[in-house]
Amino acid sequence: MVNKTQRIYTSTIEGTFEEMLRNALLQVDAAGLIKLAIFCEPLDNADYKQNLDTIDRVTKEVFGELPPLTSYISQKTSHGGITVEATYITDSNATVEHHRNYRLIKSNGCTEIVTGGIVPRFDGGSTFEQSIDIFEGIGKMLSSNGFKPSDIYRQWNYIPGITVLNDGSQNYQEFNDARSIFYGRDNWAGGYPAATGIGTSAGGVVVEVCAIKGEDCANQPIDNPLQIAAHNYSQQVLDGKVIEQLSERTTPKFERARVLGKRVYISGTAAIKGECSNFGTDTVEQAAETMEIMNRLISKENIPVENNGAQYDLLRVYVKRENDIPAVCDYMQQHYPTAQKHYLVADVCRPELLIEIEGVARI
Repeated sequence: MVNKTQRIYTSTIEGTFEEMLRNALLQVDAAGLIKLAIFCEPLDNADYKQNLDTIDRVTKEVFGELPPLTSYISQKTSHGGITVEATYITDSNATVEHHRNYRLIKSNGCTEIVTGGIVPRFDGGSTFEQSIDIFEGIGKMLSSNGFKPSDIYRQWNYIPGITVLNDGSQNYQEFNDARSIFYGRDNWAGGYPAATGIGTSAGGVVVEVCAIKGEDCANQPIDNPLQIAAHNYSQQVLDGKVIEQLSERTTPKFERARVLGKRVYISGTAAIKGECSNFGTDTVEQAAETMEIMNRLISKENIPVENNGAQYDLLRVYVKRENDIPAVCDYMQQHYPTAQKHYLVADVCRPELLIEIEGVARI
């Protein structure tokens, strides 16, 4: 695998989107930089599109004509400005091929694909239609570089109005059905990717993927003894009607985590034990249960390779109710002070869930 790391930067001024973006990007170290995930809540869909154009222009001004990949995620940050999550290559032997919306990274016989935010080629359309179009593009990108869908090891799925029902059809379920159709083209004998499915406030569906082939390191899924695997959920916990193309609602196709080399990629995790949600209305209580589940996931005895334990390197915390962020932040800082953390306002994949946390741990 190609060694990578993440760093978090935040805007330190109030101002227009462009002013805050430029302020945040000027803090970013350009050495080894390959990708920026940019978090900020737009006013509406029109503002989101305008901000996308601003990101394209300003990143070229700051980083030159070969700027890093970008994703723009319409989620409000805890400080109300812009948060940038930057991904760096730390492997001095790696070579990088620049393509429009992905990078092909090679090192020591290993090849990785890292994408920016992949969006539909059209405006509007249902979540299912947008998702089918995105996965068609991902499939072409993978195959043109000799990859299969099952080479994906990490995926992020950003879905506007994630739990909204449209004529009985739920947006998250529509996304899961489109993903299942795409994934059905391959044999996933090595397990599914680690993944996050989370709500956004504007724009369309956005997907990011990382894929790998030729690796000489561990690349394995990690189950959680406290949870049923999401891809084995029963129909009882899935929502929305069955679409015409399928005989039943399909399950979310992801693993609770994947270990790749010395890094553990932790999927979006909420207070779900077995397949049942915590229906409590205290967000800190749900945060504590979520971290209990994650701690079990990355415990020494649960990681399926030889290890001396793992420590959290990065935690991305999605909180449904903005007013709950200060209490959640206090809890997380008290119990996990060394991990990089940032906090976002976002809807979670079940209406009763108030928080979701994803992360990266280092063995």
